[in-house]
Amino acid sequence: MYNDLVSIIIPMYNRRHLIGETLSSISKQSYENWECIIVDDHSDDGSYEYVKELISQDNRFSIQKRPENRKKGANACRNYGFDLSKGVLINWFDSDDIMDSRFLEEKVREITKAGFDAVISKTAMFKEDPTIISWKEKRTNVTKNCLEDFLELKVAWYLPDVLWKREFLNDKDLFNEDLMAGQDRDFHSRMLLHEPKLMVLDEYLTYCRKHDGNLTAKLDDIKNKALKISHMNSVISLVDKIDAADRLSKRIRLGLFKAMIKYLPYTLENKSDFNTLRSLLKRLSFPNLFVMLGWIKFYISYISIKLTGRGSKLLR
Repeated sequence: MYNDLVSIIIPMYNRRHLIGETLSSISKQSYENWECIIVDDHSDDGSYEYVKELISQDNRFSIQKRPENRKKGANACRNYGFDLSKGVLINWFDSDDIMDSRFLEEKVREITKAGFDAVISKTAMFKEDPTIISWKEKRTNVTKNCLEDFLELKVAWYLPDVLWKREFLNDKDLFNEDLMAGQDRDFHSRMLLHEPKLMVLDEYLTYCRKHDGNLTAKLDDIKNKALKISHMNSVISLVDKIDAADRLSKRIRLGLFKAMIKYLPYTLENKSDFNTLRSLLKRLSFPNLFVMLGWIKFYISYISIKLTGRGSKLLR
């Protein structure tokens, strides 16, 4: 019978109104050998005090504050939680999402079967009521060219979906604490560089809440340029890692070129940001018709936005 300790690690910032439902879903897990470490990113809405009282009757839960000497942000909280954790298995989770009651049991059973480094379940989206699903992620899959397919969004999974073996994670650089956005994708892409043995469990076990405070929603907000620039920087860091591993194929170059050229409008207020984006696109370029046409569109759009304030649609 499998009975490995699972460490569930949750970063939290100003989630008093949502995290109670998240923690309730954890307490109802059919698999009972777990610890849940909540790392508070110095919330100012009473979240820390609220959670401390909420978990006082179950010693499997603990709450810590992010140390002052670590950078603010969810990634620092995730790394700190990992440092504190004791589990043989690791599952990061988010403070506004909900676990199916079988979330741990199903994945722990599979990860013990055939020496997998990680088991991936699937995510369904909801807005207010988790019993009413608004959308399901259908790209969660493992392929022969998983890194390339993941970067091209042909396959996709979310941070809470993956149950990891600690022994795989131990010698890796985990979450990049400098990033404000693109955190999950950066982490998973870098783990894929190490070619983990993965399996996908065909079960929707994470219910992801879509709301205005969600970072993905903010990233989709055209007005939130700081997040876009941070995301661009995460791609630069990722390209460095892929290049160092000698995996920067033409396919990866083209996929990232197509994605990053769309970030031009967010860089035009700051010359340094614009030059950074242009340097990244140059690095991703190679003799290719789409790349050539992309550069033409890039400069036409640049001139149009500067003169008229319009022209970003040309980059789509």
